[in-house]
Amino acid sequence: MRLMTRTALALVAVMTVVACDRSIEPTEGPVAPAGAPSEAETPPATAQQAGGLAIEGEGLRVFDAEGAARALPFGTPQETVITAVNATTGGAAPEQSANEECGQGPVQFAQYANGLQLLFQEGEFKGWFLDEAGLTTADGIGVGTSRADLNAARPVEIDPQSSLGIEFTAGDISGFLTAADGSGTVESLYAGDTCVFR
Repeated sequence: MRLMTRTALALVAVMTVVACDRSIEPTEGPVAPAGAPSEAETPPATAQQAGGLAIEGEGLRVFDAEGAARALPFGTPQETVITAVNATTGGAAPEQSANEECGQGPVQFAQYANGLQLLFQEGEFKGWFLDEAGLTTADGIGVGTSRADLNAARPVEIDPQSSLGIEFTAGDISGFLTAADGSGTVESLYAGDTCVFR
């Protein structure tokens, strides 16, 4: 009986110490086996590594130096978008211009040295166009992507009525190919509003 009492008291003492020690937090989810890379060691996506930018069908996505993402959807204020994109290009300001004759009315452009052109109307982000290799979507689609890789990543529809070239739609983005057959590569990409005369 005395042995059981001592054992019970020892168990209560240990539990009290553990309950009071908040430095040991329980782990959530399964523990990785020894030698397996942790999430922190997993290499991030290219845009995340660069603390950079990804193109999307709904706008843009900016990554900070730690890889945290922030969406810049169409409709975001112009100054917010330009400030965020400037931060990913080392602070380089874009060349800005305007066109009064677009179909949707007067628009403003911000042209970056990396081939990214942003379109704004009435102070809001409305579209983007890309014609140089470098930036990509989260699934790796960018200028220079092969037709085979494009087909593997997304369903692709060619617009046979386009008067501008071999124009395609792939999910929520569109663009142009260098050739209609399997040898073609992505020549340019766009999403949202454009100012193109067809």
